[in-house]
Amino acid sequence: MSQTLPPRRFYRLKPHENQATQLPFVRYLPQRGQPHHWQMPPADDYVDACAYGRECAAHLAQFFKDQPHRLNQGLLGKIAHDMDFKDPGHARGYWVGFFSYAEQLMALGALRCDVYAHVDSVHALQQAQTQKSELEGKVPSRNS
Repeated sequence: MSQTLPPRRFYRLKPHENQATQLPFVRYLPQRGQPHHWQMPPADDYVDACAYGRECAAHLAQFFKDQPHRLNQGLLGKIAHDMDFKDPGHARGYWVGFFSYAEQLMALGALRCDVYAHVDSVHALQQAQTQKSELEGKVPSRNS
């Protein structure tokens, strides 16, 4: 492999640190005013770009493993939003490798539980949180 992969690390960060920008593919761009969630080096080879993308997915998984309180904040959506899916060059390998490995990790996680029972429990939790907020007057009731 001719391309250097990002160094592997853990993501047990201090609370004041900007969490997402610690990932090797996230960069804060002052002209944008917010992080860009898919900053990749130039791609000279499709196979190397796929490997780099897989490595980035592993970094994201480690980030969530070390920072579980960062789940459910839309980070994966921000990453996908900032990807250039129309790039016809070797850079396509970055997102192909990223999502291919993310799919493998999802399958590994799904092997550990009944996914439909789990999603039912997530639905119930969200409904209970909504009802609690309505009772506390924090959000308008769905029935009003």
